[in-house]
This record gives sequence, structure tokens and C-alpha cells, in this order.
Amino acid sequence: MGTIRVRFIIVALVVSFFAVGMAAFLNYFKYKSTISGIVKSRVLVIGRNVENSVQASLSVGMQFMELGTMNALLSREKASDRLIHGIDVFDQTGQVLYSTERARVGEKVSNSWIEAAARSKTTEWGTEAPDEYVAGISLKNNFDLTVGYLALRYSAEEVDRAAKVAGREILLASIFSFLGIALVAPLALIVVIRRFERDLRALEAAASHLEDRNEPAGPTGSAFDTAIGNLRSSLREANVALDDLRAKLDSVP
Repeated sequence: MGTIRVRFIIVALVVSFFAVGMAAFLNYFKYKSTISGIVKSRVLVIGRNVENSVQASLSVGMQFMELGTMNALLSREKASDRLIHGIDVFDQTGQVLYSTERARVGEKVSNSWIEAAARSKTTEWGTEAPDEYVAGISLKNNFDLTVGYLALRYSAEEVDRAAKVAGREILLASIFSFLGIALVAPLALIVVIRRFERDLRALEAAASHLEDRNEPAGPTGSAFDTAIGNLRSSLREANVALDDLRAKLDSVP
């Protein structure tokens, strides 16, 4: 019986460890995704200011390729938030038209930026790289036609730092939760298993009584009493039928 207890407790601990681990894993990535979304929304506020300025210029008849104050506007908006590494405006071919870094003007942006902007069903899009994230806005003219794309490159350190802090807290909470379960679960299982062991002993005793048809066996108070009674009745009827058949066979000349 002791082996049964150990097996039940081991299974309970393994299941608890898996459940707590999966909960911690899912909570961590959910928290990281939430933080990433908050930071992206913060950066896009700057992007909306640039978008409004571009649309105002286009509404008075200026050409998208000839916005002379765009570089100064981008530099000013970049300085308003320390998270932003740089701001680029590129056309549908991926060529940078305006940027906070003059060396980037005329260069091609990553294909992942163009693909992310093309896949997006709204004007907002974004990509993630190991060192930095990109939040983008599709720039449209008064006819709702896309004339270019705005990309705001911002640091991934803010998201990673917040995720690491949350990860440590989730890990500690998971460890304490598992230790609590490891202490409570065996005690609860011992109570349940004792009744189970008592029923098994009652079943074993009843089975030994069945070996002697003449030895009566009363109720044991276990959950198997009904089943044991039915089994006794079936065996008794079977024995009577076998005795009758044996008597008939013996009477045949």
C-alpha cells in the first residue's frame, strides 16, 4: 500500500509542476507582449504628429517628394522621446526619402519593413529585430492613397528590461506556488488514499471469503459493498446451476 501512496504523490507533484510551469511561461509572454504594445503605442504618438504634419503639407498642394522641412521635423520629434533611435520616411520601393540620419537618405530599408507595411490591414504596422523594434505608419494623401511610409526605430532595451523584472517576479511566485502545492498535495492525497486503501483491503477480504461459500461475510462499510454483494449472488447462482447440472449428468445411465 505504501507504494501506491508514493506513486500517487509523485504523479500529483509532476502534474503540479507542469501546470505551474505552463502558467508561468504563458504569463511571462503575455506580460512581455503587453509591455511591447504599450511602448509601441507610446512611440506611435510621435508618429501621428509627423503624419498630421505631412497630411497638412499635402493638403496645401505640396508634393511628397519636396517637403523641405521634413528632416527638421523628424529631428525635433525624435528629440521628444529618448526611446526613439531614429525616424525614417521611405517610399513604396523602400528608398529612404527623409531621415533623422542624413547617411540613411537614399538607402534601401529592410524588406521586412516593406512586407510588414504591405501585410497590415490598418495604417499602423511594425517589426521586431534583436536590437531594435520598428513602429510604422502608412502615410496617405487626401485621396486616401498611400504615398509613403513612416518608420520609427526605438530601443528594445525598455521592453527587455521590463520583461526581465516581470520574469523574475513570475519565477519567484511560481517557485513559492509549487512549494505550497508540494506541501499541501501529499497531505490531501494521504487522506484520500487511506480511504482507497481501506476499500482495497475490504475487497481483498471479501474475495478471500468467496473462496469458502459457507463462510458468511457481512458488510464492510466500503464503497465496494454493493459490487461484492452482487458478485456473491452471481457466484452462488452459478454454483447452484453447476450442482444441478452435475446431478443431472450423474443420473444419466
